[in-house]
Amino acid sequence: MKVNAVHLKSLRESRCWSQQALSEFSGLSLRTIQRIEAKSVASKESIKCLAAVYEVPVQSLCVSDSAIGESSAEIDETQLQKRSTQSKLKLKRMYIQFAFVFACHMFGFLGIFFAYDEQRIDSEMFQILKNGLSIVLVFSALYFMYRAHKLKRELGIGSSEI
Repeated sequence: MKVNAVHLKSLRESRCWSQQALSEFSGLSLRTIQRIEAKSVASKESIKCLAAVYEVPVQSLCVSDSAIGESSAEIDETQLQKRSTQSKLKLKRMYIQFAFVFACHMFGFLGIFFAYDEQRIDSEMFQILKNGLSIVLVFSALYFMYRAHKLKRELGIGSSEI
């Protein structure tokens, strides 16, 4: 018989039971519990055992084929929306991180130019520091662009949708 595996798992987790604990309480094997939760199929005897352990009616664990399809579609849609929202937040955080890194580089340039202007560093050191910081800035920008591109491709969005 078809069972609502999501409901069964939520009942088990709401009691903070492991699959092993449920197996001991119900008298079913651990492998049977795993199979029921993974495949949403159980024998009438297994369903009766689980209903007795959870103290719920047998009908609340059984579902029709259309209800299973709808509930799994809802779960898939919810998970997809959650993952998309998390990825978009991750992308926004990455842009904020880049803005912070860019600002730090600009303060570095400012410090180098002020030090040179006040003659605390000579021309050769000024060139070395300025060029070194420029290279680091370019590599930082390339790194963030690569991460953003990879995340956008994963999301399937363009820059205007953020």
